[in-house]
Amino acid sequence: MSRSKPVNPFYAVLVAAGVTFALTATMYGVMTVRGLDARAAEQEGVIAFMEQHGLTLMIVELVVLAILTFAAIGTDDYWMRGAEKKEGSEKVG
Repeated sequence: MSRSKPVNPFYAVLVAAGVTFALTATMYGVMTVRGLDARAAEQEGVIAFMEQHGLTLMIVELVVLAILTFAAIGTDDYWMRGAEKKEGSEKVG
């Protein structure tokens, strides 16, 4: 009789949002370090995008991470009860 732990889908989304935030923070750091070089040419592409919108993007991603964290923690009981009900009905049947 194997007892599988219920999966909370918010955790999967939370991992994806966390990886996205980590990549954004890394790009923002690269943009900042490259901006320190006075000899550098005009910024283009992703670096220019991060220079214009990087801080706003990181704040939005932090808010999304906070919301998903509260959602994941807040729904743990729901998913556990659902798994217990399912396990209980399998024992009866």
